[in-house]
Amino acid sequence: MAEVARLAGVSSTTVSHVLNKTRKVAPETEELVLQAVARSGYRHNLAARALATRSTDTIGVAMSVVTNPYFAELVRDIERLLRHAGYTMIVADTNDDPAVAADVIDHLLARRVSGLIVSPLEGDSELTDGFATLLDDSFPLLFLDRRSTLPGDQVYSECVDSIYHLTAHLAAQGHRRIGYVQGALTSMSAHDRLSGYQKAVRELGLVADPRLVITGESDERITEHRVAAHLANPDERATALVVSNNQMTLGTMRAIKQSRLRVPGDIALICYDDFEWADLFEPQITAMAQDAATLAATAVDLLLARMKTPDRPPQSVAVPTEFHHRDSCGCGRRKYRGLR
Repeated sequence: MAEVARLAGVSSTTVSHVLNKTRKVAPETEELVLQAVARSGYRHNLAARALATRSTDTIGVAMSVVTNPYFAELVRDIERLLRHAGYTMIVADTNDDPAVAADVIDHLLARRVSGLIVSPLEGDSELTDGFATLLDDSFPLLFLDRRSTLPGDQVYSECVDSIYHLTAHLAAQGHRRIGYVQGALTSMSAHDRLSGYQKAVRELGLVADPRLVITGESDERITEHRVAAHLANPDERATALVVSNNQMTLGTMRAIKQSRLRVPGDIALICYDDFEWADLFEPQITAMAQDAATLAATAVDLLLARMKTPDRPPQSVAVPTEFHHRDSCGCGRRKYRGLR
């Protein structure tokens, strides 16, 4: 830094202000410093800065990135927004496993991240206690995509009314045996989506048959196997399916193909979670789309606000979804007679 200051003809303090953006510097002076940095090959020592400021300007993100393309889209948007705000992002894949999540979060904290964005898992007391401790210590922690029972900042997609709407849409076409492909109940979002389906069944007078709820465990292959088993009995199977996430939609479609059924002629299909290629399938998939860009922007805004004002009240934001009406629901393409 002293060499950069000598080449630029300014003080080391000025160089520090330019590199750390801690004080406004005249544009011509900043340009001199940046030219000196380029000439000298100087690289800012972030480790030393972290020791001095007790901040790494790094945000840890822990979610199931590899196994879920929707999370990958979220992470991409978060990284761009954090980078523009002057932060670096470290991503750790939780594999939707509480033990893995606890381990990777410990590693992120050991790296002295300035804040955490986590897709929370429910039902593991050790993991929940760890989150509660971080919140008690006023550590900047934000829950993303999945609602948490803990009193922290959280951003998630609305899903109870969304699943209700999808189910009601099929009911309006005459379906009464509407099946539901359920995700792993390790998250509050999975519970919320199931409650939206159950509410629709109650209020719309649909068939309430436990065999219509198919547990896909948020896994494509498990879903394929269990949906195929459900479809193997024509007297008991659903006439339409609501699938509660995009991974299970792919497994469901494989099972339908394996069963030699046609969508929507033999069975209607509708899903929560849209994906980029949903309109490339034949038929095109009717879906409830989450707004990844708004989720990411809201999450980053809330986390940075928490870092700036640690004692402010926690906020919970439910981001609206959008209904993408396509062909797989079978609107107007068949008449429903004698459905049980």
